[in-house]
Amino acid sequence: MGAVRVGVLGELDFRGFDGGRVEVGGAMLRTLLVRLAVDAGRIVTTDRLIADLWPESAPAEPGAALQSLVARLRRAVGREAVDSHPTGYRLDAEVDTKQFERAIAEERPREALELWRGAPLADVGDAEFARAPIARLEELRATAVEARIDADIAAQRDVIAEVEELAAAQPLREGLQARLMLALTAKGRQADALTAYDRVRKLLADQLGVDPGPELREAHLRALRTTSTRSNLLARLTSFVGRDLELDQVTRALAGARLVTLTGTGGTGKTRLAVEAAERLLTDFPDGVWLIDLTSTTDVMAATREALDTADHPRDYLVTRNSLLVLDNCEHVIDAAADFAADLLTRCPRLKILATSREPLNVTGETLCPLRPLSDNQAVALFTDRARAVSPGFRADESVMDICRALDGLPLAIELAAARIRSLTPSQLVDRLGDRIGLLDKGTRAAPQRHRTLRAVIDWSWDLLDEDERTLLSRLSVFAGGATLEAIEQVTQGTLDQLTSLVDKSLVVATEERYRLLETIREYAASKLDGDETRQRHAAYYTELVERVEPLLRGLGQAAWLTRLTAERANLDLAMSPRMFTARLWLWLVLGQLQDPLRWAETIDTDEAKLLRAPTEELLDRLAMADGPATLALVVIRSGNNTKRLAGIPERLSESDDPWRRAAGELLHGYVASEISDGAVPQAERHFAQAATAFRELGDQVGLTYALTFLSISQSSRGENEAALRSASEALSLGVHVPTLLHVQSAQLQARTGDIAGARLLLERAERSTPKDDAVSLARVHNALAELERLDGNLPKAVAWHRTALAADVTGAPAQFLALLRMNYALTLTALGERAEAGRQHEMAVELAMRTKDAPARTMVLEAQAEWFDSGGDQDRAAALRAKAAALRG
Repeated sequence: MGAVRVGVLGELDFRGFDGGRVEVGGAMLRTLLVRLAVDAGRIVTTDRLIADLWPESAPAEPGAALQSLVARLRRAVGREAVDSHPTGYRLDAEVDTKQFERAIAEERPREALELWRGAPLADVGDAEFARAPIARLEELRATAVEARIDADIAAQRDVIAEVEELAAAQPLREGLQARLMLALTAKGRQADALTAYDRVRKLLADQLGVDPGPELREAHLRALRTTSTRSNLLARLTSFVGRDLELDQVTRALAGARLVTLTGTGGTGKTRLAVEAAERLLTDFPDGVWLIDLTSTTDVMAATREALDTADHPRDYLVTRNSLLVLDNCEHVIDAAADFAADLLTRCPRLKILATSREPLNVTGETLCPLRPLSDNQAVALFTDRARAVSPGFRADESVMDICRALDGLPLAIELAAARIRSLTPSQLVDRLGDRIGLLDKGTRAAPQRHRTLRAVIDWSWDLLDEDERTLLSRLSVFAGGATLEAIEQVTQGTLDQLTSLVDKSLVVATEERYRLLETIREYAASKLDGDETRQRHAAYYTELVERVEPLLRGLGQAAWLTRLTAERANLDLAMSPRMFTARLWLWLVLGQLQDPLRWAETIDTDEAKLLRAPTEELLDRLAMADGPATLALVVIRSGNNTKRLAGIPERLSESDDPWRRAAGELLHGYVASEISDGAVPQAERHFAQAATAFRELGDQVGLTYALTFLSISQSSRGENEAALRSASEALSLGVHVPTLLHVQSAQLQARTGDIAGARLLLERAERSTPKDDAVSLARVHNALAELERLDGNLPKAVAWHRTALAADVTGAPAQFLALLRMNYALTLTALGERAEAGRQHEMAVELAMRTKDAPARTMVLEAQAEWFDSGGDQDRAAALRAKAAALRG
């Protein structure tokens, strides 16, 4: 037995199991059948069918009316064709629209068009449910028509009359207009094709305010190439990906300047962009667009004469012509190219020049278009496009972004890496990028020799440098993440003029008073570095810098120095030594980078590093004998729970003659009282307030930020949310380094005081700015987002955020933090009515909190558990827990 078939690409046509035509009478029956055919093979719900069949006024009993209509349809077409389900009905039939779509997807346009018998879904007129399917089917038909026309043009069939009629009916459909131009060009009617282009370009501008799209531009170029020999530009072998904004910038620059130079390091795609821009501008230069490839010559004039195919001097040939010259790869003949360009532009008033070079020509009137590496999105798009050329099923994953960033967004490097997809997965590529230059040592044979490998590209630039420039470039490789001019002069012993020359040659990137090498260039330059003297000067410079600046991080100028040292983090890591470790302890503390000293302590041999590795008892015994800033940093990093040994430090600090030490003593007093004492929250609050006042007077904004943060936490633990929010807001307004904890604290307080929108904005900003490898901080943010959604009544979203927070790898996180994660989850579960699981989470939270001496945290989890017992009717347990919490708070 065959299948039931339904045709809706035209008048309704129903064929039974035997293939015979079945007449379906009555407008409502035909509408029902067409409606089911639109979603053939899928259940259409009863409610949806009623709404679509009776859009304006349903019958008194719509369900019964629909059942009756379905019964009549089954009698007409056979019961097997219409399945019944608890929620609705399903048509079990082959529908011509599916065959139509499949034929188009499989690139069989002629077969698809043979199925088209007339207006689709014609029997239902202008029914609302039919509008979207009709629009989609008609667009698919237009696509099929265009594909069939492409095949006819390729087979040299004459389709001009047909396409002219279609294009006249849809004057703004660019695909049809482009095919009309291609059909005309194929039959030798290039002038008509260009006229058609001008007509549609004007129409698009007048009616839509847009320029012609890629299809029209490509058809235009084909017509131009076939029209004359006014250009020697070669056809592209690959698609143009990722530089659309830069292409617009270059074409705009040429509209206003007579000499535009594309600059950039080797491999950034200067030549490709220049050729693309030249092709776009073919019609603007009726006397010719010429590419002068200077790669393998030192005679600029001879190369130009050869490209122009003239025995005359180029200036005599071009003197009256409206032309564009593309002088490509000028860097190795920079002086000759500059003189040649200046002479031509002076003597040929209608001439324009687009040059590519790794450094400017420095000619009067020159407009520079520096070509930067690709952005992340551009780079991934290019990698994906080129990878699919060698591996058609390739799909980009997160590794591709890592590859592109490691390759500095250099198009050539990305294309070479993408070619490796034939034999390596993206993750395997990432593992091998430590040797970028060695990995990308094989390129296309068709490329110029100096563009076949990454090493060849950089070799070309290296060979153009003088000895002093080579020495400076190799020495710059010792810097990680860039450096200031002062650092470069002291470490490399190079001069500003030499550095400026390397910037001009696109080998050094200059940004905001810092200079850096692309990692690809840095790897190459490091292989040229002679001896260790430069590395030794690097280590000495940065060690002395941190030692000199460390006291300044506790006063009025701290914000500027924190910004400076934050930018130097990679260099400080590279220069790590026992002296550097000790000098950085305070910096790590004020920046909240508390895991760094613990990590470095495993490999550094200093008293402070030994203390960080030592058991808590020994650590605290040693700390009790000192009170310097490094000691304070160690106290916070590894304080433990033993208050007796810590108590002496804040006491001594508070009695110091130094006002900063007294302020630090108040802060540490508060820390001991709140974090590792019972019943001392009021005292902690007083100490934090006094510390805030002292740091405010000293101008120490970092100290003030921490004092206000801890003050806010103490105030909120007493339920003083308004006061706590004021403290947190002041801390946020200071504009110095803000720990994630403060963002979260402020957001939670905003939510609790009714500003849900402001809290959400703050948390989303905190999530974006938190490093992806900082699992604890991210879990803190996600936990706060869960609370936010619960307060906003969105419990399913709250649960999702809870699960994200609890699933994070927070190995080594403080027990009180883990306790608060469980407590918050329990509150949401209670709101959902899942009391048993909520009770289990409360028990886990209390057990975790009681491992610590953090009174505010223990208080919060006990009070939350008391609420749970209270809501379950156990007032005695609730009262006992509240009493215990009150004693802890004091």
